[in-house]
Order: sequence, then structure tokens, then C-alpha cells
Amino acid sequence: MGFMINDSLFIKGAVLGLILPALVFLVYSNIVMEGDMLALYYQLKAMDVHTHVLSLCIFINLIPFLILMRSDREKPAKGILMVTILLALFVMINKFLF
Repeated sequence: MGFMINDSLFIKGAVLGLILPALVFLVYSNIVMEGDMLALYYQLKAMDVHTHVLSLCIFINLIPFLILMRSDREKPAKGILMVTILLALFVMINKFLF
């Protein structure tokens, strides 16, 4: 059977799960700070709401996950779910340590 990580559909789902939150944060930074993502992050960190915004950016992964689950494409959906859980853990560690 092999490992699931070697499956190309799983990897494509994982890449999609990484790209979507980054694109959402990029769009948000273009709207709020005219494209300066680093300055926006430090401004949000100073207001202590950076983890809230990052969590909302990760929340966008729900849309392709549900679409893929409805269309019986479980392997890419598992990739999106794995990346979403890892990003959520990153946000939680970021909240409590930094």
C-alpha cells in the first residue's frame, strides 16, 4: 500500500492548504496596509490580535475541504486537513510562546 505522503493527490491537497491561507493574508495585507505584509504582522502583534487574523486566514481551508469531501476526493481533502491542523498548531504555539 505505501505511505500516504507519497501520493500525489495528497501532496496537491497539502500544497493547496498552504497556499490558500497565504493568499488570504496577502489580500488582507493589500487592503489594510497597501501590501506590506511584515508591517501588518507587527502591527497586529502590537495590538495582540495577530493570532486571530492568522486563524481566520486558516479558516479558508474549510471551503476546499468541504468541496473535496462532497465530491468523494478524500486524499486531497486529507492533505488539506493535515496542513490545516499543522497551521492551527503553529498559531496556538505562536499565541502562547510569543
